[in-house]
Amino acid sequence: MKKIITCVICLFCLSTSQAKDGKKILDEAVEKIFKSGDVNIGFSATSYNGTSEQNSTSGKMCLQGRRFYFETPEMLAWFDGKTQWCYVPENGEVNITEPTERELQVVNPYCFLDIYKKDYKINVKNSTLRGQETYEVHLIAQKATMDAKEMYIDVRTSDYQILCIRIRQGNDWTRLAITSFQGGQHFGDSTFEFPIEKYPDAELIDLR
Repeated sequence: MKKIITCVICLFCLSTSQAKDGKKILDEAVEKIFKSGDVNIGFSATSYNGTSEQNSTSGKMCLQGRRFYFETPEMLAWFDGKTQWCYVPENGEVNITEPTERELQVVNPYCFLDIYKKDYKINVKNSTLRGQETYEVHLIAQKATMDAKEMYIDVRTSDYQILCIRIRQGNDWTRLAITSFQGGQHFGDSTFEFPIEKYPDAELIDLR
């Protein structure tokens, strides 16, 4: 999930108007997500160490405000706004935690919905992705303690739909390409809670 190729000179050259424009673009993109109500998102994810690809997967995410359900072949995660359950089918274990904002960033690539508004330097430029015109919004952490050191968020110019998110942690990058976006869904509370009846043999490990 991580690698930094940001030039120090560029950081000093960013203008205040650029930062405001970048924040406004993200404000529009986030507003679009929240106005869509409950959202079902399809994605493909790839992790890199530096520029070397490590692994890739695909899956789906259900979003309802800050609550989410995340599913890939390797891991399933439920977060009800306070408690998180992470289930790994390979070992049959469920880790139960009450994650901090920093810890949520590891599981939820939509963490930027909250954190971009403070402690990040924002730059933006026009670009293209998969043949579509985009705003490429670049966020750079301003505190050494922040796990997400750098992010790129590609936002389609025509409707402020997010097409791709890239997050750097240390020297590792994670790229999340959005393959589908369906708003107007209706998820019940149980969507964001671990369904123990479906996994009666799972080993529950309470780390709270």
